Amino acid sequence: MELSPRIDEHNDAGDLSRRWVAMGLGILWLFDGILQLQPLMFTKYFANNASDVIASSFQSLPRPLYLFSMNALIRYVSPHMVIWNILIALLQILLGVTLIAGRNKIMKIGLITSILWGGFVWIFGEGMGGILAGSMSGGIFPGTPSILSGFPGAALLYSLVGLYLLLPIRFWNVGNRFSIMRITPPVLFILLAVIQTSPLLWTTYGQSSIFLANTGNLPGMLSSTLTPLVNFTISHPLLSNLVEMSITLFVGVSLLFQKFKWNIVIAFAWLAFIWWFGVGLGGLLTGMGTDLNTPPVIALLLIPLIVSRRVSKSEINADRRKIPIPQKENSTNRCICPTE
Repeated sequence: MELSPRIDEHNDAGDLSRRWVAMGLGILWLFDGILQLQPLMFTKYFANNASDVIASSFQSLPRPLYLFSMNALIRYVSPHMVIWNILIALLQILLGVTLIAGRNKIMKIGLITSILWGGFVWIFGEGMGGILAGSMSGGIFPGTPSILSGFPGAALLYSLVGLYLLLPIRFWNVGNRFSIMRITPPVLFILLAVIQTSPLLWTTYGQSSIFLANTGNLPGMLSSTLTPLVNFTISHPLLSNLVEMSITLFVGVSLLFQKFKWNIVIAFAWLAFIWWFGVGLGGLLTGMGTDLNTPPVIALLLIPLIVSRRVSKSEINADRRKIPIPQKENSTNRCICPTE
């Protein structure tokens, strides 16, 4: 299997995009599975802490689902946390290998499993992204859901990407004005900008809590990089949220209308900022992180736009090479005939 397909005028942009996105999703699942095997995951500290984190995520679930989940957690999960951890790691590693291998029949099974498992994790592990949280104590996020705190949740986007990968190739043709792969990234950014207008995010508490909650995800001196942001958001909550909302909206609108040459670069820069300052690299450096969080998955959704641009540029260059260049007439070779 060729892991680095060459882009030239003969590549189909939609097929190539789908292959890269499938590999990207597989790498994310594989990485998540490996994270589950970190040494700290097999200690009593993790077992106790994981139970607390999971129970916290349940707080934003509807009450009947909350009661069912807490009962299952206390009876069946907490007493056997190490066993469940191993099973989850194996499942996610298997999902990753299946999607990276790219064998059609097996890959389809892997995608369906990815959709179902992603949905399960989003509901019970991420508390539905905190969308039903009624207060600052609800959900896995520190307050009203925000792109800076990882909303809508990586697991939900895993399921969405898996669903897209099951669609026919025509849906991946970004050249189509209403292509689902062309529309999804800008619509997602615009919706996240709208969510950023939530009243709580205009307050000192709502703004500063995003970055304060993240200090534990960046160890040692790295957490000090958050100090200026925390101080600024405490002093200027309105301006802070206005900037966050404006950048998110600008990225969405520019991706939608494709009028700005550097829109994808700005989108990646904004996602990188969120990944570091908003979600602390998903807790990757704590020894207890279980995924890379939302920004890398959103970046994965930008791949079809990048591939489409590169293929289009390659085809334009190829067409230019095919255009015959007019040759200057050589006067020494002209036939000069005498006039009668």
